[in-house]
Amino acid sequence: MDTRTDRDQAIYRDEFSAWLPQRIVDIHVHVVLPEHCGPVSAERLEANWAMEVGICQSWEQLRENYRVLFPGQQVSPLAFTGVYREMDTERGNDYVLAGLGDGQNNATGLFVTRPDWSANRITDALAKGFVGIKPYPDLALQETQEVSIYDFLPRTHLAALNEAGGILMLHLPRAGRLGAPENITEVLEIAEKHPRVNLIVAHVGRAYCLPAAEHGLRHFADAPRIYFDVSANLNADVFQLALETVGPDRLLFGSDLPIMMMRGYREHVGEQYINNTDGPYSWNVNRKSPEEEATYTYYLYEGLRALIEALRRAGLDAAAMERIMYANGARLLGEAARR
Repeated sequence: MDTRTDRDQAIYRDEFSAWLPQRIVDIHVHVVLPEHCGPVSAERLEANWAMEVGICQSWEQLRENYRVLFPGQQVSPLAFTGVYREMDTERGNDYVLAGLGDGQNNATGLFVTRPDWSANRITDALAKGFVGIKPYPDLALQETQEVSIYDFLPRTHLAALNEAGGILMLHLPRAGRLGAPENITEVLEIAEKHPRVNLIVAHVGRAYCLPAAEHGLRHFADAPRIYFDVSANLNADVFQLALETVGPDRLLFGSDLPIMMMRGYREHVGEQYINNTDGPYSWNVNRKSPEEEATYTYYLYEGLRALIEALRRAGLDAAAMERIMYANGARLLGEAARR
């Protein structure tokens, strides 16, 4: 369904047309069917706003969302299934793998892992066509997010991935996110001990606000094999710091669809962010006026606006945008395909 408003089309035409490359690699997108997700409790929804916005997106829906969001571009996704404990991870992985064989999707895929699985399953998944793995903190066996990376990404899994030369998409745990000293130590250790792994830190290390980025990014300035995707991050200050600290060649565009189809904008206050949207979500209790909400565009568009603003501030142009949105991701995926 075409959800574009006149305002969306004007933003795409007037603000993006000079910046978007013809080809895009979307390094971070979820493909999930409703039947792959079990019941989600009210407590879980309250603890994670994104779960209420949207978990499910079929391959067909993804293609339609790309048509709506990027009508002038060819988009190639790096896709993976849902990452919450309620998911039937095995069926979800099978669905993603089936979609990789459909030329309409023009896709590559990551294998979502659970920490209690044998490392042999990773080796088998890569042999079947996945180019890497996507572990996730919520799948750790502990009932807390204050876990070590190794609690949801065992060293045996890393060894298997390193042997194959695959991609690691890493979502950081702990409330401190990219700025947590333990995360900094563990990410650098993973990169050092597994030189054949192409490591992507998701969401700029979940540094959605500037303080976490200021605490963390400087530690990765001289770690050239650690990349950061910009998915679900709407903060121009964070993007500017990333451009100045690690450079445009280590940033990767990601959409985090379907969540970023949500409409609205994000406020950043210190180390906290506030989502404003017109969606009827339980957490959306501070609504703006109908007139203001009528001006909302997609969160994904707000993220692109922030990225473009950061590039301008850093004195960079559309050539840098092309590297972030296409060339860097294409290079990584090409390396994984040649393993």
